Amino acid sequence: MNKHGEALMPCKPRKAKILLREDKARVVKRNPFTIQLKHGSTGYKQDLTIGVDTGHNEVGISVVSETKEVFSAVATMRNDISDKMISRKMYRRNKRNRLRHRKPRFLNRSASTRKGRLAPSVQWKVESHFKLINQLKSLLPITKIVLETGTFDMAKMNNPEITNEQYQQGVQYGFENVKAYVLARDGYKCQSDQKGCCDNLEVHHVTFRSKGGSDAPGNLTTLCAKHHKSLHDGKWALTGGKRKSLKSSTTMNVIRSQLLRLLPGAIETFGYVTKANRFHHGIEKSHSNDAFVIAGGSTQCRASERTILFKRKNNRSLQKNRKGFAPAIRRQRSQIQPKDLITWNDQTYIAQGMQNKGTYLKFTNGVKSFVKNMKHIEIAFRQKGLIYS
Repeated sequence: MNKHGEALMPCKPRKAKILLREDKARVVKRNPFTIQLKHGSTGYKQDLTIGVDTGHNEVGISVVSETKEVFSAVATMRNDISDKMISRKMYRRNKRNRLRHRKPRFLNRSASTRKGRLAPSVQWKVESHFKLINQLKSLLPITKIVLETGTFDMAKMNNPEITNEQYQQGVQYGFENVKAYVLARDGYKCQSDQKGCCDNLEVHHVTFRSKGGSDAPGNLTTLCAKHHKSLHDGKWALTGGKRKSLKSSTTMNVIRSQLLRLLPGAIETFGYVTKANRFHHGIEKSHSNDAFVIAGGSTQCRASERTILFKRKNNRSLQKNRKGFAPAIRRQRSQIQPKDLITWNDQTYIAQGMQNKGTYLKFTNGVKSFVKNMKHIEIAFRQKGLIYS
């Protein structure tokens, strides 16, 4: 960056070392390594285009100029938000139930607060895409943003033959409720393929509600009461496999609309365009290669692919109470958080977690884990929300 904090073109490591040694620059960020010039510069910049291959599990990113690819990375998204929200809900409910004179707190959100609110897991993915783009814009002189998005037709994915008014009617049209539709769809027969079925039919969740399953018809099947009970007792298992989930497709539809709203100047492209351009230039399929083509890459010199991980800034969940032990509730934030860099015996390691009320630390070198006393460990670098490697 220049002395005013504006992004400049990246330089080679050798030049950065010379600038730092001659006290012409200072380090402002270690990950990714960024320096800021202390003197004036010509301000020469190239037009850079960032291509983003949006995704539910992984996001491809590429920054390209006319002559070369400046940056390439694949970001791994977190998919544990929903599970952690459920755990937090359980702990909070148990805590509040112990209050004798607690006032009712249901429906304590105003209509204006609830309006337009996204699920926490979806909101996090939208903010993560936005954060990735904004951070790279602050480090590189990016002038154009190109997003590959997708619009998924969930009705068509469920039923490829759906047409015209069937979109309005839906698969349950003419049935009293979901159970009536599922029973009719399965021909009022037990789908267990077991012998000795009884006449009492019930509807079973293929993926249990406790594991994220929904009440959608695609997650329901017909079983007789006898085999339904034996299934839950673990005496047999469904052989048909789990029904296809449309959760990721729904999330991607939301990400598309939100990113286009947050980035009004971005250019939208689609998967079939990327596939055709990739095939034309003979480039293999991958998230980073897709992002390269999305950014307008063709024959430019490629950059080495990096990985980006998202780190939880703080673990605020309540500690579990083990039977026979007092609750181990921390009263302050641990001085070393997971994924921070530490030094032990003049070697650098990655922290994994505190133990024994903060007196010991578990860390790893990527192959083997160690547990040592904090007296012999020093913090080397505190990782932020985004970790580049």
